[in-house]
Amino acid sequence: MLLYNRPQWSRKEAFPINDAFQKLDPEKQRRIWDAVIKEFAQNGYAKASTNRMVQEAGIGKGMLFYYFNSKEDLFRSALEYSIDFISRAYVEKLDFSSPDFITRMKQAVETKMRAYLENPMPFVLVANLHIHQDAAELVPDLKKRLDDMAAERMADFFANVDTTLFRDDVPPEHVLNLIRWSIDGWSNEIIASLQQVNLTDYDWDSSVKEFYEFLAVLRRVLYKEVDHGDSEGQ
Repeated sequence: MLLYNRPQWSRKEAFPINDAFQKLDPEKQRRIWDAVIKEFAQNGYAKASTNRMVQEAGIGKGMLFYYFNSKEDLFRSALEYSIDFISRAYVEKLDFSSPDFITRMKQAVETKMRAYLENPMPFVLVANLHIHQDAAELVPDLKKRLDDMAAERMADFFANVDTTLFRDDVPPEHVLNLIRWSIDGWSNEIIASLQQVNLTDYDWDSSVKEFYEFLAVLRRVLYKEVDHGDSEGQ
């Protein structure tokens, strides 16, 4: 099964590969990218096997290194594609129009899951880089790009929030901090639990359900007792 529904293989500037790869049939390009990203996502940089990549892609090993200079270039290319996909399919589609902070968080999870179901391996590859710091020293610029993208989106999450939804007996800035600290703590626990897990086999649906339940608790504790129109299903 092909992993990618909407590949953009023609972007020469994005990857350290030669013109010969760009001239390949798009279907063959897609098979190669599927194999490369899947292998790095499942096994990490150190344990990734170019033999498995070429076997799954159906090409010779010599051709793989004709298209790419080295295993490190393969990794950089796979990660850069993954970041581009996540930015296009997830980050750029985030909706910050709701003034309700928790609603924003819920919508973000749903947007991420839609992108993940469309194309899971880029998320797994980036998660491996974040959780295991897998070969992060090889791509400090891409790691910085990921960190900067996360910081910018977090600022957007906190912009123009309707603080009148919060409890009156707690200062709004404290409520925002409590929500942020709670979500950060929950995320850190999830990250720690994933360090010994094969991310390609992880039960993401259960984590999403648990996250919705967690948001519902935050709403009950930190919001006024009124209907915000989005509490059902959380």
